[in-house]
Amino acid sequence: MSNRVLLVAIMMLLWLRLSPAAELHDLRLSVEGVDLHATLVEPSTAVTLVILHTGSGPTDRNGNQPGMVNNSLLLLSDALAAANFAVLRYDKRGVGESQSSQAESDLRPSHYIEDLAAWVEWARSTDRFRAVVLLGHSEGAMFAKAATALARVDAVISLAGSGRPMAALLLEQTEGRRPGDIDRQFRHILAELEAGRMVDNVPPLLAALFRPSVQSYLIDWLAIDPAQLADQIDVPLLVVSGSTDLQVARADFDALASHASQSVWIEGMNHVLKKQSGPLGEQMASYLNPDMPLHEKLAPVLLDFLREVEKDRW
Repeated sequence: MSNRVLLVAIMMLLWLRLSPAAELHDLRLSVEGVDLHATLVEPSTAVTLVILHTGSGPTDRNGNQPGMVNNSLLLLSDALAAANFAVLRYDKRGVGESQSSQAESDLRPSHYIEDLAAWVEWARSTDRFRAVVLLGHSEGAMFAKAATALARVDAVISLAGSGRPMAALLLEQTEGRRPGDIDRQFRHILAELEAGRMVDNVPPLLAALFRPSVQSYLIDWLAIDPAQLADQIDVPLLVVSGSTDLQVARADFDALASHASQSVWIEGMNHVLKKQSGPLGEQMASYLNPDMPLHEKLAPVLLDFLREVEKDRW
């Protein structure tokens, strides 16, 4: 097959994948001096917009991190757009194209929440959508729930989100990796931050997580109770998690599900929304494979919920 024929075939597949007649728009929104860059996929007859918020760390709008490309959120966007839902996914401040001169020590969870609310306000100002839905993945699920206090949305989707205070999650995620005295120091620093106190002397082995420049962020982050946020939401809330997620436990799903309009537990879905089981070593292939599809049960669950939301807005 010639390169030209191959290129045409690829373009046809992309067109079919984003039908009906979806348009791609590069967007930029300035929030408090930070330019946030986004991609809007807009089918020509879409009336509902889904705004995606990424997970923690340097995760970009496609769900990727440096050295860890899985395209989870890009694939999710494509699946929703193929079903005639508009999707906006963006690089959060300091990540990807949304570079910022803001010092790490000045960053707070509230910045991410306010940025998300600003995108909602932008969407409302266009008068192009009857409904706006927030979909947060991992840490982004917490921000999506919190943003409902700042902006008018029609529904929220929590995807692989924590349901318990963050201290419990940190302890679980680092279990078995805090040998000897490091465990004592870890628990001490965590307790101090939970109490709202900064810690000056952080051992080198814990500096990546507890370095002084991120402690103000962590103090605010540790004070957030995701289940309490879920309880305060007055719009439909869908909670979705997977049984092979190594970062979020069944206890998190249960804590959120008790406050949700709908909740779905997907057997065999991991944290990057792929069908994969086993320990981290066995799951890494799914974290590094951009061509591996999403779990086949995920999109139908999301689409059923979105269609119900859309029906309520007619």
